[in-house]
Amino acid sequence: MNRRHLLQWLVLAAMLGLFYGLPWLRWRGAALLLFDIEARHIRFFGLDLRMDAVLPMLWLALAALAALCLVTSLYGRLWCAYACPQTVLTRLHRALQRITTLNGLAGARIEPVLRHALWAAIALWTGITFVGYFSPVEGLVTGLPALALGRWEAFWIAFYAFATWANVLFLHERVCTYLCPYSRVQPWLTDAFTPSIHYDARRGEPRGARPAGGGSVMQRARGLLDPVTARDYVFRAAHPASAGPRPTFSDAHLGDCTDCDACLLACPIGLDIRNGSTGSCIECSACVDACDDTMARSGFPAGLILRTSSARIEQRAPVTLRTRPLLFGTLTLLFLALAMAGLLAAG
Repeated sequence: MNRRHLLQWLVLAAMLGLFYGLPWLRWRGAALLLFDIEARHIRFFGLDLRMDAVLPMLWLALAALAALCLVTSLYGRLWCAYACPQTVLTRLHRALQRITTLNGLAGARIEPVLRHALWAAIALWTGITFVGYFSPVEGLVTGLPALALGRWEAFWIAFYAFATWANVLFLHERVCTYLCPYSRVQPWLTDAFTPSIHYDARRGEPRGARPAGGGSVMQRARGLLDPVTARDYVFRAAHPASAGPRPTFSDAHLGDCTDCDACLLACPIGLDIRNGSTGSCIECSACVDACDDTMARSGFPAGLILRTSSARIEQRAPVTLRTRPLLFGTLTLLFLALAMAGLLAAG
């Protein structure tokens, strides 16, 4: 397990711990965080706010949104790769699949039943926890076995439990591709200096299979291609219908990409990162790991697919001030100041 995988699991544990744990925490005998719709007030870390005095909560939500935009502008889609609930639950489900993989004929029969039962239990607990942010969670836990829940509580628990179960089981990363608005606004949040997943076409092209032992382009006289030639090879590989068949090259002229398609097969949404970056990429780095494994087997340096910025690939000079991070940072501080002022006034 490399450092990135370790960080993914640490973030997963932290996110699940916060989500499932917050409704149970108490402050001076009352819930630490509760949006009590029936009583028409909000308990927020020791403060008791009326529903008609929720403006500080709105400022706080806007501050969180601006902070997400700031992090995205500076570091790319870390939210998608590590902390998004869709990512966290999908990663948890795939870990559950690995844990419940059994051997033998009996295992093949038990596996789906065990897997669905465990995931249904997690989905039900997720529904209870979500509703627990709006109704005291202790009452939900004691009322569910006794069938003593209110109609709306029962409906929303069932709704979110089913949504969690079906969403991760059948949709998983399709939600990121087709439903999530976050990927649609990436061009407004990022610039050429924002890191993302890139394929180093100067080093990798022209791609093609070859016998092992030939050495990387960094170890051969060929070296790196110029950017225009590299982009031309990428276009030819990505659009064979319009560009025609790719020419055949000798092993000495091939780049480091062995055209094994390991990156394409590893991508959960089926993207070929070699064809260029796209807003659909959730930057999970599965293609990076797959490519690094191929590079290691071929005796080439890692990093043919890597997390970097297009400006760095194009060897552009760094800039001191960037408009988008400066804007989002200013908005974050402004909204936080307004939220803190409102909360202090309410307290």
